[in-house]
Amino acid sequence: MKKRLTKAMTLLLALTMIMSLVACGNKGSKDGDKETNTNKTEDSAEGKDKEDKSEEASSEPIEISYATFMVGSHSSASAEEEVINAFNEKYEGKYKVVVEELPSDNAFVDKMKILASSQTLPDVLIGKNGIRELAIENGQAVNIKPFLEEDAEWMKLVGEDAMNYNMEEDGSVYSISNQRQIIGYFYNKDMFTAAGITPAKTWDEFMSNNAKLKESGFTPLALMTGENAWTTNLWLAAMIGTDGAAGNAFMNTSYPTNYSNSSVIKGLEMLKTCLKEYTTPDAVGAIYANAANNFEQGNVAIIANGPWMCPDFTDETKSIPGFGDKVGVALYPEDGLVSQFEVGYILCTNGKSEEEQKGALEFLKFKTGEYAQSVFLEKAGVLPLTENIELSAEYKAANPILAELIELSGSAKYTFENIDNTALSAVVNETAVRYPELAYDEITPEDFAGYLTKVAELSK
Repeated sequence: MKKRLTKAMTLLLALTMIMSLVACGNKGSKDGDKETNTNKTEDSAEGKDKEDKSEEASSEPIEISYATFMVGSHSSASAEEEVINAFNEKYEGKYKVVVEELPSDNAFVDKMKILASSQTLPDVLIGKNGIRELAIENGQAVNIKPFLEEDAEWMKLVGEDAMNYNMEEDGSVYSISNQRQIIGYFYNKDMFTAAGITPAKTWDEFMSNNAKLKESGFTPLALMTGENAWTTNLWLAAMIGTDGAAGNAFMNTSYPTNYSNSSVIKGLEMLKTCLKEYTTPDAVGAIYANAANNFEQGNVAIIANGPWMCPDFTDETKSIPGFGDKVGVALYPEDGLVSQFEVGYILCTNGKSEEEQKGALEFLKFKTGEYAQSVFLEKAGVLPLTENIELSAEYKAANPILAELIELSGSAKYTFENIDNTALSAVVNETAVRYPELAYDEITPEDFAGYLTKVAELSK
């Protein structure tokens, strides 16, 4: 009996243990399901969070990188700022121009050439001093011509002359001009009257005028040899470009390799005298700001420069009071005039996303469109690319010097480009190196021309 009871108890105990194990197994399954469901919920929440963040990121505007030297005291700084702000306001939430500001032309050119070597140029920038050519070589630059051809309104505002000016031999167009330039020189009418002179019609008369100004106690010329020797090289271009058919042809030739010709040497001979006798003591080594300040403060009688300088003449933070009334404008001797388009803006978005390419193109169109051309005309004296942006009678009345220059341009006998446009950047840099040596009689004009030739040949 006891034995049977023991067996019964053993069987009951075994059954209880089995049921307990089954129950534990079921509990474990439920807990596992609960854990799995929790993980699924967390995964779903994380996925939704990622989706929300993605949507938030996609709502951010597409950034367009842009570099400029038109900042600070630059004559176009306020126009540049207004146009960029207007674009960002118009396309708020869609596109945003992010600006890198460089303090000078030289700083801009040096930095952009470094970026070109690593194929990291900004989306949009001015392709001056060989930057465009580097962008073409490294594959960043975009052929803009197809976009011009498919947008008739934009093409109308840019104009065929500006497009053709920057056209490559294969018909590609890698830059859009940012301005049309006509450049003569400005002079102080009071100083001219006191010296008993009028704007020279010949180069002999020009040198005679310089002597008369000096005899009357005035410094004739605002020259400079620093940076790109801008004002000095304008005179050299004019001296070459008005020296008959041969000199004019030379100053309308892109990237010449031989500067050892009579027109160049004759111009350098005159400039040597000007640097030694007819300019300020700080001219050797001076930068553009020095030359501009010397003219605007009434320290010199003459400066070669473009119409963008006109607003400065009535700006009393830059010029002496009433200076605008003292300024006249003239063609170069022999009725010469720098007449050209600038290299202008390049689009460097090859390899970028479709959205970035669209945004950068939109900014390029805006920067060269009607609004921007009008702002640069009104605020910086920059001439529009075509006659489609008209100069109103009110504007001409308020800007008589610029209006007079435009009128004078119709009577120019010789038109030509400046050295910044025609020469390789290494040649421009070489002029700045050699002018001091010329001024101090360390080299002859023939030596100077030889150095330019050597640099041009090596840089080709």
